[in-house]
Amino acid sequence: MRRIIVVTIIAFIVIAAKAQVEFIQKGLKYTAIDDNSVKVTKIDDKHLPKGKLVIPAQVTHDGVTYTVTTLGGWAFFGCEDITEVKLPNTLTKIDIWAFCNCKKLKEVNIPPSVKEIGYSAFENCESFTSFTFPKGIKLVPDRLLQECYNLTEVNLPEGITMIDNSAFSDCKSLESITLPQSVEVIDSYAFAYCKNLKHITLPKSLQKLGRDVFSGCTSLVEIELPDALTEIGDNVFNNCRILEKVTLPASLTSLRSNPFSSCDALKEYRVAESSEHFTVQDGILFSKDMTQLIACPPSKNLGDYTVPATVKRIAPMAFYGCNLLTSITMTEVVSIGESAFHSCHNLATIDFGTKLETLEKGAFYSNSKIESVYLPDSFKHMDMINFEFCHKLKTVSLSEELSKRERDFNNLSFNFNSSDLRFIIRMPDGTTKTLKHEEINDMKKYFMER
Repeated sequence: MRRIIVVTIIAFIVIAAKAQVEFIQKGLKYTAIDDNSVKVTKIDDKHLPKGKLVIPAQVTHDGVTYTVTTLGGWAFFGCEDITEVKLPNTLTKIDIWAFCNCKKLKEVNIPPSVKEIGYSAFENCESFTSFTFPKGIKLVPDRLLQECYNLTEVNLPEGITMIDNSAFSDCKSLESITLPQSVEVIDSYAFAYCKNLKHITLPKSLQKLGRDVFSGCTSLVEIELPDALTEIGDNVFNNCRILEKVTLPASLTSLRSNPFSSCDALKEYRVAESSEHFTVQDGILFSKDMTQLIACPPSKNLGDYTVPATVKRIAPMAFYGCNLLTSITMTEVVSIGESAFHSCHNLATIDFGTKLETLEKGAFYSNSKIESVYLPDSFKHMDMINFEFCHKLKTVSLSEELSKRERDFNNLSFNFNSSDLRFIIRMPDGTTKTLKHEEINDMKKYFMER
């Protein structure tokens, strides 16, 4: 019995030793994956390869020949003097961060044998001008080519179904791209801040656009959204300042907030006539039942605007940057979403009506002409920084009940440091009590110390 145990232990040690074989050849480090294959990396941060990097298909060590199948994680991270790479046809995997920050590397020809590429594999390869993705891989990984500033051409084969987060973000020289018809999902920030992107052809199979996919694409003029699209994330076209035309397809079922904030050239929204979920009234986008106001074009000359009486909710960022809005009147609105009236610099008058219950974070942030705010008795809760940087704000009227709610009153985030600010507390008996600047600061201090 003891002999069997000893033999088993010895066998385990031998197997473990084989799995941990490491050796160095011609300036590269190899680590055994199994009896037949190895992964390759740089030796360490003091021995970085330069110029042309040639990865062999096979290496021999101690009489054993191994096939090179993997570029290890962080394999050549930060090797800024590599200018060219030759990869073998035996390679099946390029792991995470493999060539990240290889700033002088101009291009890589990836062999068709590669079936897996890790995230950020070529991030910040700023000398890339073109990139061809290998066939047989369905996913373009996170941050694959992020910050490849000189990239002008990308070739993606059919078969890819998803472009992951920030895959091409900050590719500032990319002007156009045609996506394969197999793509179904483009995830968050995939093409964000590609400031020279003028044209992109979206596939008919596309079902989802994640948040901020085209945020900061300041040269994008027009884009056609395919009929299969069902979901658009927040801020998809944020800051696409010369985007003039977008039509929402009938297939679209999900819009949480304004996807077109800071699209200054967009004067009206368009929706397919057969849409069952959205409608447009006077160029403004609403839910089909008109209970939610989703988005108003920033360049629309609203002046004094009255929200339709059917509307119960104003969506996040709905009026973001609407500088031609001078006053807003609501009658049935119950909640106002995050940053809904952010940076409406000419908005001077607000009538909340009698039904308002909730203001989400930053709803009226940075509105420099608002002088007074009247919160109705129906009001229940306010998130932080709602009236921050409203420098002309002088009076705020609210119920005594609200003033006693320590968290809500503290989080109102009015300009407490203004010597002109007064809080008018409405008492149950119909009288009012005014808190002056000094009393407001004392109350703020009291709440913060609790």
